[in-house]
Amino acid sequence: MNALEAKALDTTVQFYVEQAATIKQLFNDDVEIVVTDRSKVLEQIQSDEIPIESSKGRTLQPNEPLMQVMRSKKSQVMYIPKELYGAPLIATMVPFCNKAGEVVGGLAISRSTSKQTILTEVAQQFAQSSEEIATSTSQLAASSSNFINYMEDLSNSQHEMSVQVEETTKILDMINSVAKNTRVLGFNAGIEAARAGEFGRGFGVVAKEITRLADQSAESVNDIHQLLQELNRKVENVVNIVNGAMDLSSNQSEIIHEIAESIQTLTAGAEEIEKLAQKM
Repeated sequence: MNALEAKALDTTVQFYVEQAATIKQLFNDDVEIVVTDRSKVLEQIQSDEIPIESSKGRTLQPNEPLMQVMRSKKSQVMYIPKELYGAPLIATMVPFCNKAGEVVGGLAISRSTSKQTILTEVAQQFAQSSEEIATSTSQLAASSSNFINYMEDLSNSQHEMSVQVEETTKILDMINSVAKNTRVLGFNAGIEAARAGEFGRGFGVVAKEITRLADQSAESVNDIHQLLQELNRKVENVVNIVNGAMDLSSNQSEIIHEIAESIQTLTAGAEEIEKLAQKM
């Protein structure tokens, strides 16, 4: 702007043109400053984050936002999508007046919202991923709970089996006792048959057979008893394994619950980040 043009400007407009660089320094972000009079762009200090060519000296069009702001004498905040200038922007436009209260120009301050957009997208993706993980964790917790119930049922069945083994052992002990008594009776019958001589020969054969059956019964009872003892040991091993699995599953369920609570906290944090990003 040459000296003649500067002299022809309204003093208020000239002030904003001269102080455009100072206004830019008031912001922490790399903003773009545009100062206009009622008809054209007088000053433009560009931002490295906004890929827009300089429009200094350009004549303002009647329907563009800054002209509308000056006509309405009201400030306006406009969100500009990435598709227009290659980067998402937020532009704050205000009219300014001279001492007589007449609108003599406009000031537009624009800044890129690329970082906020990225932050919002990351927060949304994080929230979505957290929700998916929370859903999977919930399903895993439900499965773990079902597994615990199943293992409890199995443990109860194994306990019942152990009780039945004990009851069966008692019955075998009784049968073994009967076999011993039968053997004694067979032995006594053999003695009496021997005393009877020729008349007790047939009875002696029966006595021997009774003794043999008693011996076989005792042996069978002993074999079954050993099998039951082995079965009982295996049942006890299974019970120990089941109890260990139940303890492990219970611990996993608690850990899953803690993870679910942490994910809910992270999801809430992501939502807060998204809200803050939208306000930036």
